[in-house]
Amino acid sequence: MDREILLADDEVTFRETFAKILREEDMTVTVVGNGADAIDAVMRQPFGVVVMDIRMPGVDGIKALREIMRIRPETRVIMITAYGTVEMAVEAITLGACDYVMKPVAMDDIVTKIRQNMKYLDLQEENKKLKQELGRRFDISQIIGKSSQMQSVFDMIRKVAPTRSNVLITGKSGTGKELVARAIHSLAAQNSRHFLAVNCSAIPEGLLESELFGHKKGSFTSAIRDKKGLFESACGGTLFLDEIGHMPMSCEVKLLRAVEHMQIIPVGSTEPVDIDLRLIAATNKELQKEIKAGRFREDLYYRMNVVGIHLPPLRERKEDIPLLVEHFIKKFNTEMGKTCTGVSDAVMRLFMSYEWKGNIRELENVIERAVIFAEGDTIKISDIGLLGSHAMGLSKEDEDLQTAVKAYEKEYIRRVLSKHDWNKVAAAKALKVGLSSLYRKIDELEIDSQKPKRSKNRG
Repeated sequence: MDREILLADDEVTFRETFAKILREEDMTVTVVGNGADAIDAVMRQPFGVVVMDIRMPGVDGIKALREIMRIRPETRVIMITAYGTVEMAVEAITLGACDYVMKPVAMDDIVTKIRQNMKYLDLQEENKKLKQELGRRFDISQIIGKSSQMQSVFDMIRKVAPTRSNVLITGKSGTGKELVARAIHSLAAQNSRHFLAVNCSAIPEGLLESELFGHKKGSFTSAIRDKKGLFESACGGTLFLDEIGHMPMSCEVKLLRAVEHMQIIPVGSTEPVDIDLRLIAATNKELQKEIKAGRFREDLYYRMNVVGIHLPPLRERKEDIPLLVEHFIKKFNTEMGKTCTGVSDAVMRLFMSYEWKGNIRELENVIERAVIFAEGDTIKISDIGLLGSHAMGLSKEDEDLQTAVKAYEKEYIRRVLSKHDWNKVAAAKALKVGLSSLYRKIDELEIDSQKPKRSKNRG
């Protein structure tokens, strides 16, 4: 992480000379001449390391140190003095300084101390990220779904997670592609390292290459220092490339090299950097069509699609809707301190008949709004906003939840039978149920399972 250094000293020659040396070491330095200005600078922005003289006019270094520790206690402060005593050093350390040096300062010595403290801050930042990642970690059971399609997805996640194979997750927006990527990461052997995600469609083309692969100082106008890219930062963990189908063709060549050789070349460099990470990509585009249209590299597609996982849209797994509704109500009850127990039968009928073009994300947003506006324990049509207008087209207003779910189940089995030309063996396989179970459902739901006969024209 790039951090600035604040140098506070009332001796103009010393601070200007020292600042020049630090800048030659590729460090970013702000200089001030007294303690009051040092406090003001720290209030305006954080600094990684503050190097400060103890004896300065007005507010001295000890007073400034006390304020800096109050404002930004994470700051590493190195004190400088020409009048050092053991008591003064002890006071500075007690107040929060991490080190002190005596004048005349050995420049190499203090540069080394600054670098050590910057490394310490990097380790602190790394530990913070790891703790956050551990806090977000979840197991596969937290992805909601009992449908046959989702059971297939869960099975693939469990099988691919222990490997290092590249994974391509496809599906419409809002189907939960990043959740699947995080589940793979969480179940992987190397999950002690962090999970980094980048949306390839959200970063301008001119910046994406630098963001992914890093750059060297001076490689372009604003490159004032070397910068690690996400590939290098994710080493040992997982890099998730979301919306890879929107990646510019100019970046695909470099990505292909990274995938094939586990090496990257930062912008402005000629030296390859070895990388070691798990790559997962996702897209809402049909990449085969993009390849035919010349908008995506075929060789990159096959490199990334070692294991492909497709997430079905919500309209194709409506039997999961009751579970998802229950999950989101619990989630927003906790966040908002509400006590909603569920939705009315009319709302559930609406949910089961609605197309959900925005998929799970749309359902989550609808439930969030409903929990906000629900005045009782049960969410009603009036609580779900514009979606409630679709309720006018629903039939059987007195139909209960169990009847509504059975009606959907009956229609879904009929669609699968029709898709497989009314072959019950093939339909049972597609539904991932035993043949006897399918026959039992056909009888229970009174499904006409015979292939419709075509009428003959008679002349």
